[in-house]
Amino acid sequence: MKRQTSFTIRELSQKFNLAPSTLRYYETIGLLDPIERKGKHRVYFQADIDRLGAIQCFKQTGMTIKQIQTFFENEKIENNFDCLLTALIKQQDNIEQQINQLNENKKFIKRKINYYQAKQVAYLTHQNEPQWL
Repeated sequence: MKRQTSFTIRELSQKFNLAPSTLRYYETIGLLDPIERKGKHRVYFQADIDRLGAIQCFKQTGMTIKQIQTFFENEKIENNFDCLLTALIKQQDNIEQQINQLNENKKFIKRKINYYQAKQVAYLTHQNEPQWL
């Protein structure tokens, strides 16, 4: 029988760049299933790492803790595909909007870089400064 690799709260805290108190909070509010203990120490397994990866993904794409809780609650309901797919498609649409906004911001930053590069050249070559358009 293969023994599962276990992890300490410190290891997970470092791996996910989360405070140990955040991991305990996630357990308290049900984002993480109750964590096994060895004595008074929490022991985490691969399933917990996978769940934390999902939590981080959802958070990084703008889902609130409440939305993540709701999603995980819906995962527990058998054959709840419509609800899960609706949530995931909505989140995908949100990500697309974020990407579009980031691309617009990137264009603006590129314009600023070009402007200040031209301004620097003008200064160094004693020419007239460019105008910001």
